[in-house]
Formats: sequence, structure tokens, C-alpha cells
Amino acid sequence: MHILLLDLGKEMRGGQWQVFYLARALARSQEFTVTIAAPAKAPLLTHAAEVEGVTLLPLFGSGDWNPLNIYKLRRAVTKHGAQVIHTNCAKSASLGGIIKKMCGDAFRLIHTRRVSYPLKNGWSSKKYLLADAVVGVSQEISDTMMESAPLLDRSKVSTIHSGIDASRYQAKKDRNDSRMIIGMIGALTEQKGHVVLVKALGELAKCKDIPVWEARVVGDGPLFGEIKELAEELEISSHLALLGRQDAREQLPYFDILAVPSVNGEGSSGVIKEGWVGQLPVVASDLPSNLELVEDQKSGLTFPNHDHEKLAQLLQDLMLDEKLRASLVEGGNKRVQDFTDMRMAASYMELYKRSW
Repeated sequence: MHILLLDLGKEMRGGQWQVFYLARALARSQEFTVTIAAPAKAPLLTHAAEVEGVTLLPLFGSGDWNPLNIYKLRRAVTKHGAQVIHTNCAKSASLGGIIKKMCGDAFRLIHTRRVSYPLKNGWSSKKYLLADAVVGVSQEISDTMMESAPLLDRSKVSTIHSGIDASRYQAKKDRNDSRMIIGMIGALTEQKGHVVLVKALGELAKCKDIPVWEARVVGDGPLFGEIKELAEELEISSHLALLGRQDAREQLPYFDILAVPSVNGEGSSGVIKEGWVGQLPVVASDLPSNLELVEDQKSGLTFPNHDHEKLAQLLQDLMLDEKLRASLVEGGNKRVQDFTDMRMAASYMELYKRSW
């Protein structure tokens, strides 16, 4: 069976890594062949070019209504025999829906949705109704799609969590100092909850009899100025390092605690899984999608969404309790085995076969 994976992202973020992992597994299988269709200059194609057996289909930019992209995708079905088009972002879902309306039952259309925002009216919902199968990367996302699009056939909706390739990550490193490093990874946007963390750090700065600490934030985005100003207002600038965009894998080995204070829109958090493979105790907000991953007091600690005071308390507890940190690391090691890239890929392979 030939699978065409479609992604119109211009960056190599979490969703693109999922496409890469899936393509790699399909190329290594005996039952499938695979093509990745993405913008010509997308880093996804650069990475995929290194995998034997993956065919590349460079597109004309990231436009979902671009006539040249529509032409290329239609040829992929009518001339080259793609039996499944699997879209992996909202814009690629639009492009896939257009091709489905043109080609009908010539192929199966599968959409994967990675954010928990409700579907909007009009084409934003209709493109999901056109699919033969729809996947949410968390149960929360699947439920939200069904609630916001009442006409969506429930039997077509399933949940497949994102996976992680632990072999890409380094072991924790000894910094040879007594500081506690609190790490956070994510674009500096509202939904990631940086403001919650900074407010928590303000509370932490009031605590006595805790180790010397520092917070390091990996990522860039529109909230940089607001976060910097809030840190100055709370007089914690000396405790906070805004590191900008870089490969999070280079920083994870130097963290002691990983904070995931997301306030909305979370899917199947890759950062939580990165914390687990990085041997870190994880503290996460209690968004439904996060709770599908983190078992409170077992594979991490959770706090009420937006509650910076509770987050500060949990950070303090972790700083002072080495046994708790070790217990959560052990729990994370076990839990991440349920969310590997190979498990994710195997679930999609079963879905492809069922779709026919």
C-alpha cells in the first residue's frame, strides 16, 4: 500500500518530526511504500532525504489552495497511485480535502489533528467531514472535534498519541555545581504558559532554605518582551535565562526539573516525553491532554491550570526532596515506553489497513 504523507509546515517542529518518524517506519516495513509531500524548502524534506526508501514530492510553497500544489497532489493519486493521503496539519487537511472532492474514492483521506481547539464553521469543519478517517493525537482533541462538528461520523474518529525516538536524546550531564535548574521548552506564545511559570518563579524567590536555583527557557516568539518585563517587575531577572530558539536536546541534559505550564491548545505534549527520556521530573498543568500522559505522583506532578502558586509549591517540593525526584524519573522512564515512535507508527499502519 502506498501512503502519501502531506505536511505544509515550513519548520521542523513537533508535528514534522512525527511525519518523519512515521515515514521512516513505513519505509522500513514490508507492507507499505511512502512519499512525503511538503514545501520544497521545508526541513522535513531535508531530513527525509537521508532515509532510504522515502520518496520526496516537493511542493510549490505552503499554500493549500495553490493550483500547482493541487495539480501535483492530483497526479500523485491518478498517475502514481497513492492509495492513502494522510494530512498532518490544518493547511494540509485543506489541500487533502480539495483533492478528495476531485478524486472521490480513488484514495483514502486521513487527517491528523494536533491541537485541541474546536473546529470552526464552514470549510474548517467540512474538510474533516470529507475524510475517511480522522485522528486526534489526544483523546481531548478527538472529543473536541466531535463536539464542535456534530456531523462528523464518530466511527471515523480515533486517537493515536504522538511518539518519541529516545535514541535522539543525550543522557543527563553532571554540571558539577549545587544549583537547581528549572527548564521550560516551547515557543513564547500565550498557550504555552510562560507567564504562569514566571509568576511561580516570583513566588519561589520568596522561599528560604532552598537550593540556589535558575530557570532556563528555550524558545522564541511574540511574548519575549512581556516575559522579560514581568521578570523585571517581579525582580527575578537574575534567576531567569531566556535562551531563544535552539535545539532543546542540547539543553535538556543540564536541567534538573522540567516545567510544562501550558494553559490551552495542548495536544500530545512532546515536551513531556522529552522530559521523560531526559531523566527529568516533570511538572505539568492539568490540561486534559497532559493528564492523558502524566500520572500524578507517578510519572510527574500536576497542578491546576493557571495556578502559579501551586506550581511554585511543587517546584519547591522537588528541590528539597531528592527521593521524590528519583521516583518521578523512574515513573517517567516506564511511562514513555507507551509513547514511542514505533508504537505511534504501528497504530497508523493498522489504521491504513482498516481504511481499505
